[in-house]
Amino acid sequence: MRTSLIRDVRSLTGFLALFDFLCISLLFALSLMAPVNDKPAYFEATNGMTPNPTPYSSIFTILSFGWGDAITMQSYRKPLTMADVWDLRDDMRSALLMPGYRVAKGTRSMLYGLLKYFRPSLVFGVIFSFIYAGCTFGPTVLVRQILRYLEDPEREPAHMAWLYVFLLFFFAIFNAAVSGQTLWTFRQTALRVRAVIVAELYSKALKRKIGVNAGDSKEASEAKAALKAKANEESDSKGKKVEGEEEAAAKSAPARDEQVDLGRLINLMAVDAFSIAEVVGRLNPLIRGTLMILISMVLLYDTLGPSSIAGILGMLTLLPINIKFSRTFGKIQKELLGITDKRIQKTNEILQSIKIIKFFAWEERFRSSLQEVRLQELKTLRRRFLVVSIASTIWLGFPTIITFLTFACYTLVAKHELTASVAFSSLSLFNLMKDPMDRLSEMITNVIEAKTSVERVQNFLNEEETQKYVQLRGLHRSDPSDPTIGFKNASFAWGESDTQYDFRLQNLNVVFEPEKLSVIVGPTGSGKTSLLMALLGEMHLLRGKVFLPGSSLLDQPIRDRHTGLVESVAYCAQQPWLLNDTVRENILFTNKYDEQRYNEVVKLCALLRDFEILDSGDQTFVGEKGISLSGGQKQRISLARALYSPARHLILDDCLSAVDSHTALYLYEQCITGPLMKGRTCILVSHNVALTLSQAAKVVVLENGRVVADGTPTDVVAQGVLGSDELLLASVQNSREVSRVPSATDITQLSNATTTTADKPAATKEANKTNANTASVEVQQVGMVKFRVYYSYLRSMGLVGYWIITVSILVLHQAFAITQSYWVKVWSMALASVESAGVFAASSSQLSSSSNFSTSQIFDMAPQNGVQNLMIPLLPDHPALPHLSARSADSMFTSAASTGDAKGPGFYLAIYGLIALIYITFSFLREIAFFYGSLTASKKLFDRLLECVLRATPRFFDQTPVGRIINRFSKDIESIDREVAVDALGLIHSTLSVIVIIGVISVIMPVFLLVGSVVSAIFFFINLLYLQASRELKRMESVTRSPIYQHFGETLVGVSTIRAYGYEQKFIADSMGKVDTNMRPTWLMWGLNRWMSLRTDLAGGLISFFAGTFVMLAHKSIDSGLAGLILSYAITFTQNMFWVVFLYSSNEMNMNSVERIDEFLQIEQEAADIVEDSRPPHNWPSTGAIEVTDLTLRYAPGLPRVIKGISFSVDPCSKIGVVGRTGAGKSTIASAFFRFLEAETGKIVIDGIDISKIGLRDLRQSLTIIPQDPTLFTGTVRSNLDPFDNFTDREVFTSLKQVHLIADIPGEEEAESSTQAQLSEQEREARDMNVFYRLDSPVTEGGGNLSQGQRQLMCLARSLLRSPKIIFLDEATASIDYNTDAQIQETIREEFSDTTILTIAHRLRSVIDYDKILVLDAGMIKEYDSPHALLQIPDSIFRSMCESSGELEALEVLAKQAYDAKLQQQQQQQQQE
Repeated sequence: MRTSLIRDVRSLTGFLALFDFLCISLLFALSLMAPVNDKPAYFEATNGMTPNPTPYSSIFTILSFGWGDAITMQSYRKPLTMADVWDLRDDMRSALLMPGYRVAKGTRSMLYGLLKYFRPSLVFGVIFSFIYAGCTFGPTVLVRQILRYLEDPEREPAHMAWLYVFLLFFFAIFNAAVSGQTLWTFRQTALRVRAVIVAELYSKALKRKIGVNAGDSKEASEAKAALKAKANEESDSKGKKVEGEEEAAAKSAPARDEQVDLGRLINLMAVDAFSIAEVVGRLNPLIRGTLMILISMVLLYDTLGPSSIAGILGMLTLLPINIKFSRTFGKIQKELLGITDKRIQKTNEILQSIKIIKFFAWEERFRSSLQEVRLQELKTLRRRFLVVSIASTIWLGFPTIITFLTFACYTLVAKHELTASVAFSSLSLFNLMKDPMDRLSEMITNVIEAKTSVERVQNFLNEEETQKYVQLRGLHRSDPSDPTIGFKNASFAWGESDTQYDFRLQNLNVVFEPEKLSVIVGPTGSGKTSLLMALLGEMHLLRGKVFLPGSSLLDQPIRDRHTGLVESVAYCAQQPWLLNDTVRENILFTNKYDEQRYNEVVKLCALLRDFEILDSGDQTFVGEKGISLSGGQKQRISLARALYSPARHLILDDCLSAVDSHTALYLYEQCITGPLMKGRTCILVSHNVALTLSQAAKVVVLENGRVVADGTPTDVVAQGVLGSDELLLASVQNSREVSRVPSATDITQLSNATTTTADKPAATKEANKTNANTASVEVQQVGMVKFRVYYSYLRSMGLVGYWIITVSILVLHQAFAITQSYWVKVWSMALASVESAGVFAASSSQLSSSSNFSTSQIFDMAPQNGVQNLMIPLLPDHPALPHLSARSADSMFTSAASTGDAKGPGFYLAIYGLIALIYITFSFLREIAFFYGSLTASKKLFDRLLECVLRATPRFFDQTPVGRIINRFSKDIESIDREVAVDALGLIHSTLSVIVIIGVISVIMPVFLLVGSVVSAIFFFINLLYLQASRELKRMESVTRSPIYQHFGETLVGVSTIRAYGYEQKFIADSMGKVDTNMRPTWLMWGLNRWMSLRTDLAGGLISFFAGTFVMLAHKSIDSGLAGLILSYAITFTQNMFWVVFLYSSNEMNMNSVERIDEFLQIEQEAADIVEDSRPPHNWPSTGAIEVTDLTLRYAPGLPRVIKGISFSVDPCSKIGVVGRTGAGKSTIASAFFRFLEAETGKIVIDGIDISKIGLRDLRQSLTIIPQDPTLFTGTVRSNLDPFDNFTDREVFTSLKQVHLIADIPGEEEAESSTQAQLSEQEREARDMNVFYRLDSPVTEGGGNLSQGQRQLMCLARSLLRSPKIIFLDEATASIDYNTDAQIQETIREEFSDTTILTIAHRLRSVIDYDKILVLDAGMIKEYDSPHALLQIPDSIFRSMCESSGELEALEVLAKQAYDAKLQQQQQQQQQE
């Protein structure tokens, strides 16, 4: 075709050639337009999502990313939502990726599995990277050929020069397509890698061994080490140390001490998985840059000969420098990630315990402790930034140093003359290596980060897994004496070590009868929950066997056709574990909805009245940890979940502790022994022995980890281990007629008499009634990031002085970049008659290379224009001026140097080196200035975020999941720490470069501004479309990331429940679904990134094409030097415009993190901590008198009142019991004393001071509350009881003794020696296992190594240690056995007789001897008098509650005794007066 056009051929031949060309072109176009796969007749939409169009797109659409046109235009018309985001392709789904990955991985490491599984994609990307790297030099050769034609038009025909011009545009298209597919292949692979890693982390989290040592803090680890040392010392002194015991302990310690807590696991997902995936996404610059350096070295050898070896050797000297920096950076990165783990873990612990922190006014102290960790993190970040800045500066400046070294060797050693062609060709090649070498430094940094992350993830994946499936798998009853459910000669521990200080279950031989009720009882801390955990396979089996049906991970249980039950387990934990979902979904728990069964379960679990109270019934979101529900509601929902499940075997851990006596009776009769329990096994732990033994077939009594009694209720009671309570004996008498027939307890009566713990009144839930089902949906901003967000960040970086210095550095940096180009121009002009194209090309290449900023990682995310530096001429055998010989050119070069007006090449080279050194220095200062501002902004924003979150109202935490808050403190803070400032620096630099380039081009060729304006308009339009879409997609990516963290957190807390039900696979599928949801906007966001990049590259190709066209049209009026300068600057303009577009978009997306944090800076805050003008006396309250007047409370303006004008008074040192039905408002009043709710009307006066007039810190530090949900922190026993070292050890031990966690105070030698002498060996062993005798005993996260009752007692001891004048007890002893509760109540009466106590209780025995009883109903006071007086009123609410408990007679006796005692005391006082 080309021949027929440029040569004279016959018309027929020309026509046939043209027709043949058109036919081939049409066929080629049709092939490109044809779909790759056949489009199906219909699509199956998943959950209503739009199917992904890419599998059925044409080759042209795939190459051009044309599938992004529709979504970008849609985003231009209206902001995108998740409904607009396409579904994932099948090859991007986590569920389809994992099986193939697991097969590829086998038993090897994660890294091996990833490389093997994704090998095809990686190989494809590597091949295209090589093609892309080779094509990078194509435009350089084309421009050289165009300039050679301008120098000598007779050299070749004009149509060849025009062909080179058109080929410039062709290469732009080809490079854009190749680079787009290369980077898109790597990016999709990176997304798949991240999905696989997150799925692996979640799967491992479900299989991890539950250990009481999981998640130990530094303090807890040190405490354990001290205890082990102490144990060894004691065993040495006794001469009983067994050989090899130390080695065994040493081996087991790391497995436990290094287990991952929630904070670190979130960091593994948010940072480490991202870091590993990013290396895959950025492989192209590594491959392409390495190949470009090798090609440049070959061309250097062709240009300089053996002298180039000096430069190459100089580059090799970078190797040891790089190794040093790599090792240093690796150490810093590992240290940084460790500190970040600690910060996130501590943040998570604070957020999980925020209620108790606010109750005790500990915000300031916990903020200080977290800021100490943050300060360590910032110091490490500062070191990291410094190392990166130095390394990048060295890599950027090294080509200049090597240039001097090479030229010195060439002229001084080899004795060659440095001609213009050699000089500028070499300079061009050295500058060509700057960019890939700079990229290599970044990639090496990224690889080191990824290596550290791979090690961290692999260490987690190598952690010890639960023995559950080993202990319970395939345990067929080979021996007829083996039980179906139970233990045979079994001993258990929470760890592999078996020391005297570790709690153990010993010598268990228990058989639980199938299809019957078995009850486990024992004092607090005896090991009841541990026995259930051992039965579920969660404890370490030291010896013996454990039996439990249906405990296989893979085998699906078969449903019985007659009963509908399956051989599986349902578990109801002592501390209810609920999902952040609706009430119904928590009851269903992934099972199918059966309306009849569901309604029956709801009725039997006494939830009908609660559904009437809750804002949206069973569609109400329960919130984080069920925070929007009362304790009784949470417990009954958890029980309903177990009852609704098809499991044949139910394990219930103290599920009656959180309800009042009447509700407990109803649940026992209707639920635990009711109709739905027919044919089902039930193993129940309870402190309510009198109630639960009535229909039990078996009773197991535990004490100190041993079974002290085992048999029928009659046999056990006969042994005397349960005491001789009359109610207990009556219950056992009734148990002789065991029946599961529904009792006569009336559900309607229950609706009118039900009482629950820590209840919140009906109006509590009304607060969220209008948007209950959307309460858990995170708010997403729409539109452009507000200027206020930018201003907030810039102001956080520094004030006026900082910005004056920073702007000066930026201006000077750009000025010296221009000076480099200008000086090379001066140098070239000094060569009087050598006006070669190479001069101007070298000049332009300096500006081009200077436009690259060294540390911006965004370069690795998008392709280069393909024509970054135009080096002319490239080869020495083609001189710049072909009509001159090399010898004449050299003579001109040397003659110019020898004239009086010109200096030698050494002079110009020295000045050039000096300018380059100053430029490098300002490059370093520029990075330092921005990194300083970045760290300053990070510190300020983190401190403000922490301050606002800690001072947020309690309502904020009721409505906001912890995972959503953690997302701000993890990924968003990490982005601000490392990304925002770097990209902002790149944007500023590229913008300045564009301004400079436009100025230079305008001077040389004003007509070019017309094309530049049109192309700039195209750039602007592309940016407009891309930015509208990418901004919203980035927000969606951030919003959909929070549920992943939330789900991980929920899973870790409830892993024992999930494994007990056997629902691991269901939860893994749920996690994968959340990851896929997050990947949808992420995949589309990166796809549109390629869409934008390809189109900007094509627009850049237009710049190159029109520049070449103008040069060809004006070839008679323009010399080759100016032509080279125009072409070079035109292409540099394209490159910098691309980065302006891209980095502006990136900054918009990165500022999303600042925007999300700024959103939390606007949340509602509590009142002031300190009111200087109204501070109470130092000893306030001194008497404990309380006066409540006309108190009205609302949860928010416009919502119904929850407390309706109540008034009551409390005398100093009185004991007040607060009782009432569900929704009465008991806990609401207690929280009002701490101003969790501000009074709408009325006031609360304590000792004459209105609490609304003083600061919150003054108020809360003067009162004490023990909430029902015990909250402990990672550390030791002492650090939990006395977090800030305000008390002596003796005072701490005294508080432990007061709550009966210890029997005596250690350190009293005489008493201790006599006590030890009186103890039996078994009692001494029990004392050794009692962790509370050692204040340095470790306490794990949330108190996981203690029982629920022990945690409650510790919280009680912590509060009593403060010796408060007013104490609020909110069901503080609900999980404690009745005997211990009675002893604690006696201690409170004796030790705190001069303290005012308000107790919210459902155990009426706990408050029956109090001074007064306050009965609440629907937010109003119904009764307020002494218990004895209220019992004398036949129709009083309090009397009806006592009657419902079944203890009316006993309660009347106790009330009468307390009344008489008080009356007698008053008479004695009157006589004394």
